Amino acid sequence: MNVSKITRDFGDLAFYTEGTGPYLLGLSGFGCDHYNFIDLVPELKKNFTIVLIDNRATGKSSGTKKDYLMKDLAEDALAVMDHLNVKTFGVMGISMGGFIAQELVKIAPERVTALSLICTTSGPPTFHHPKKLSEADLRGLAIWEPATLAEAMVKGTTHPSLKKNDPDRFQRIINLRIENKMDLEEKIRQNRAAVAFLETPFDLSCIKCPTYAIAGQEDRFLSPTFPGLFRSAIPQTIVELIPETDHYFFLEKPVLVGEKLNNFFKGVTI
Repeated sequence: MNVSKITRDFGDLAFYTEGTGPYLLGLSGFGCDHYNFIDLVPELKKNFTIVLIDNRATGKSSGTKKDYLMKDLAEDALAVMDHLNVKTFGVMGISMGGFIAQELVKIAPERVTALSLICTTSGPPTFHHPKKLSEADLRGLAIWEPATLAEAMVKGTTHPSLKKNDPDRFQRIINLRIENKMDLEEKIRQNRAAVAFLETPFDLSCIKCPTYAIAGQEDRFLSPTFPGLFRSAIPQTIVELIPETDHYFFLEKPVLVGEKLNNFFKGVTI
């Protein structure tokens, strides 16, 4: 993918583009850079120009020196689309990227023509999260040997059958995590922003565009009931669960998921 950078208040924000046609913006999850979408690109670029962002302090973007909010990451994303002179576009948000996507729609609803909320959640009153990742949790995980931690995390976020049925795909996901590690202090700052989002009421009625809520049918990290909760708050939501997949379903079955995203966004005007 072609990489470019724009200057923001914290430093350089890196983004990647590939493909032709209407624009689709991809927003990545907690502790992750644009690699969340990397195996979806071959399918998506058949019909769209894909724009992927390295959130602050991930990938090729600059580090941060102070706390920020999900709204700030949404404004970063809008700045990229402004730089590209793209007025309207579709948005895909994976996990924490779904938080950013919701904030983006809230800030600029006239610009987001279609939205996919991928294995994600929101704040009250629709969603409640009594247990959240803490700074102590993150510091505890940081003492693990990187390859061991990566394998453990992949085991916890992919379907138990993946390692046996597709060991190359299982190892591919491990390698992506190892190769794209986020600095601990930056991860702690990002977690504070994510927790602030989850604890703050969010009015999902601000989302008026066609919406596609998709998740792994056996997601152990976020309940597979969550897409249905989005539909209860956003009536125009289409819900789909992918069989024999977990939280990382978009990397477990990237061709299938890419085709489904393609079909959704092709079916609406973006």
